[in-house]
Amino acid sequence: MRDTKTPIRGPVFRLLTIAAAGIGSFVLGLWGLRYGMGDQVAGLPAEAIGAIIASLCALAAASSSLSFFAGVDESANYIFRETQVDKLTGLLGRTAMVGKVAEAAIATSRSGTPVFLVDIDIDRFKQINDAIGYSQGDELIKLIAERLRANLPDGVEIGRIGAGEFAVLLPDEAVKEPVDRAVEKLIETLMTPYQLSSHLQSINLSVGIVAMPMDGTDPILLLRRSNLALQHARASGIGNWAVFEPHMGRVADKRQWIESELHAAYKRGDFELHYQPQHDLSTGRVVGYEALIRWHHPDHGTIAPMEFIPIAEETGMIVPIGEWVLRRACNDARLLPADCFVAVNISPVQFMAKDFLSLVRNAMRDSGIAPHRLELEVTETAMMQDRERAAAILRELSDMGISVAVDDFGTGYSNLSYLIDFSFQKLKIDRSFVSRMEQDSSSGAVVSTIVGLSRALGVHTIAEGVETETQATLLRAAGCDVVQGFFFGKPKPLALQQPAAASMVVEERRVANLH
Repeated sequence: MRDTKTPIRGPVFRLLTIAAAGIGSFVLGLWGLRYGMGDQVAGLPAEAIGAIIASLCALAAASSSLSFFAGVDESANYIFRETQVDKLTGLLGRTAMVGKVAEAAIATSRSGTPVFLVDIDIDRFKQINDAIGYSQGDELIKLIAERLRANLPDGVEIGRIGAGEFAVLLPDEAVKEPVDRAVEKLIETLMTPYQLSSHLQSINLSVGIVAMPMDGTDPILLLRRSNLALQHARASGIGNWAVFEPHMGRVADKRQWIESELHAAYKRGDFELHYQPQHDLSTGRVVGYEALIRWHHPDHGTIAPMEFIPIAEETGMIVPIGEWVLRRACNDARLLPADCFVAVNISPVQFMAKDFLSLVRNAMRDSGIAPHRLELEVTETAMMQDRERAAAILRELSDMGISVAVDDFGTGYSNLSYLIDFSFQKLKIDRSFVSRMEQDSSSGAVVSTIVGLSRALGVHTIAEGVETETQATLLRAAGCDVVQGFFFGKPKPLALQQPAAASMVVEERRVANLH
């Protein structure tokens, strides 16, 4: 079927049409004159014949002009569609959206009525696209665009300004409720999983907001500021939004520096692993160690993981860094007591990579450790990017004899049906619940519920972030199996960890005190 968005008439056909219209009009005029006057034409004065011919030429020119300008109009529409409209979604493209922002800025500076520029970005869209394939990625973008149209007021300008990035111009009068509430509802709606032709796809979003004219009127500056707010929201966690504030510029500068330094740090060997012990509450014995990456910059000192890990995931540097962590942890496991395992955090980007299983096999083969001495911690978010693929990966890991712990349990995906579909051996209770157990009875109830759920599923529980004796006592009372945190031991280089026997004696005494 012919694409209706392409020009109906090409340039050569256009010229032929114009010429035919002119000549045809002239000849038709002569024939009409001859038919109407017959042989009397020959008797007309020369001046009359000249006037008639001039009129016929004018008619021919008019016909040609009509054909020409019709073509100009059609070509102008074609050029607009090609340059201003996103072909995949039918939304405005980036160039057109910049123009709309400029128009809105001028209008709001005159009227004083606020207009909000909402920047919406899919977290780690490149990695999702690589994992599910470009055709499925295109399908996902189309579905997001349709959902945006369906959940925004009529007349609101929507544009696709990046591969997985959208912009919305939201006039204050078009919103029937506070903007923050409207944005939260929109995020919740857009993060509902999408049914693609091959699988159910989950996504996470980050949103940045600027208000015109308060945050400026220059369209390029406004888009930059909305993106700064978006990056700030992304650093704050999953599905967050943020309003632009001036200090975000300084944060962006540091972020840019970290991004530029990551590759050099990897090449220099700035990274090292620290290990935090995990303790069995029933025996007080150390049963494993979690490997935690640290970055020691030669000029700027220690850089916190929460500062560079998200940037490494977005830039793709998490792939080589994550491989180094896995290989190093497997090698270090040979130096741990034989009854201890090593736990390694797996990034969502790593987990969905096509060669992830090969990487795990190679790391174990090269280090020579037994499969039961490796535990992989995977977040709910990573599992939900592609449920079918995630289920297959987890089954394969289980068949290999490798333990999998669901990390940060209770803070990510809300639908617990995945617990039935996925193969895993542990639920890791997030530190946010543990830290509030002493003051908030609801957090204690959540922990008890997670422990009960784990027992029903036949898996174990581990709690992180245990910093006080009271927290440890409450966790033991709730039935939690294993704990880790500053109360039991801070992360240290492997060489600084206590000898296993001495460590066990110390912890047995501490657990006895908890009783």
